[in-house]
Amino acid sequence: MNSMKITALCALVALAAYLAGVYDRSGTHSSERPGPAVTLATSASMSPAPSAGSPSILGDDEVSYVCPMHSHIVSDHEGECPICGMDLVKQAISAGTADSARDDSAHEHGAQVAEHKPSGAAIRIDPAVRNNIGVRVEKVVRGDLRRQIRTVGKISRIDPTARRNISPPTAGTVLTLSDKKEGDRVSSGELLFSIGSDELFALEAEYQAAMSGGRRDEALSLVSRLSEHGLDASQIAQLQGGAEPRLPAQVYAPQDGFVFIRRGEVGMAVTDGMMIYSLGTNSRAIEVIAEIYETQWGWVRDGQEAEMRVKSFPDNVFTGRITRVEPPVGYTTRTLEVRLRFDTGEEGLTQGMFSEVQIKGELLEDAVSVPAEAVIRTQAGPRVVLRRDDGSFVPVAVRLGEEIGDRMVVLSGLGGDETVVVSGQFLLDSESNRLAGLARLGAAPHTH
Repeated sequence: MNSMKITALCALVALAAYLAGVYDRSGTHSSERPGPAVTLATSASMSPAPSAGSPSILGDDEVSYVCPMHSHIVSDHEGECPICGMDLVKQAISAGTADSARDDSAHEHGAQVAEHKPSGAAIRIDPAVRNNIGVRVEKVVRGDLRRQIRTVGKISRIDPTARRNISPPTAGTVLTLSDKKEGDRVSSGELLFSIGSDELFALEAEYQAAMSGGRRDEALSLVSRLSEHGLDASQIAQLQGGAEPRLPAQVYAPQDGFVFIRRGEVGMAVTDGMMIYSLGTNSRAIEVIAEIYETQWGWVRDGQEAEMRVKSFPDNVFTGRITRVEPPVGYTTRTLEVRLRFDTGEEGLTQGMFSEVQIKGELLEDAVSVPAEAVIRTQAGPRVVLRRDDGSFVPVAVRLGEEIGDRMVVLSGLGGDETVVVSGQFLLDSESNRLAGLARLGAAPHTH
């Protein structure tokens, strides 16, 4: 009986304690408890009226302390981040944060679309904070970009004696021929032979007629044809000066070397594919086969310069040119085969070696570009963080083109005279989006 009384008494005590806790949580004492030490930092324009006992919202001229790694952790005094334990750093709140978010939204959807399309709120941060989070900026560049193709090549063939066959640029008759014979040395730029061609002489007369008749566009179009038929710049200048249109095509030695083969004689009829001289050097001709991707097909042409590096010779950079561009290889790999030639005296290169090849592709003119590391890729699209003239930072949406080396081409969104953040931009972008979200919440109408 005594045990039952004790049990009942304990139950009553527990019930009384429970009821006391419920009334305490629902009573007025809760408003007297201290608020949290860490609060969200917002601007005064979007803040509700503070109630008695609630955490104070930081004013326009106040200073907050934010975690460098967790931008949503903001305090009104120094301390440590409750998540990662890092020291909170000082941050100045921009007075126009919320207003800028609303203004940016209005510009984006208004009739007049600004050149820059902000994707978040403009923010200001203290210089000490910028140093702590490693903010680094670079200028946007507008100008010509040389497309660079980096790929892997394989040495397919080695010619022990590098030779270059010299042929006439047009069909005609041999007018002059150098007296250099097999084994004789020749110098770069030395005249080897000249060709007289009726087709070339007709082009010269047509060019002079266009010049004298004031048809400059027609004359300019004929200059490239004259060059293809073997006339150099000095000869074209002679035609402009009124020289008789009987100037021959002159062929010069393209490099130092020796005569390996000599064919023909003065007065012999030749075609544009016939070999007259074959010049050799003391170096070896290295043929390399490389493959490029489908998106780069339009970047390569015969004769473009290239560089090659081989791991066995880390200090050597071999220079050469594209000699042939093959048709596309298959439907599965979607690659294009390119053959390159490198003349070198390095005897350590052997057939089958792999190399790193860099091809200097076509020129992209008047392109706006930023460092590739400045681009933030998100599901909503790519963007960069701009530093404005007033020192604030704002994310801006961009449309990207191709990547050339360590730079990314920007098709729209930037004009070319801006400054973008290349380090620390992810933290700035995160803080901007957070403040923009708070601004939208503060601007939303309240319903009761």
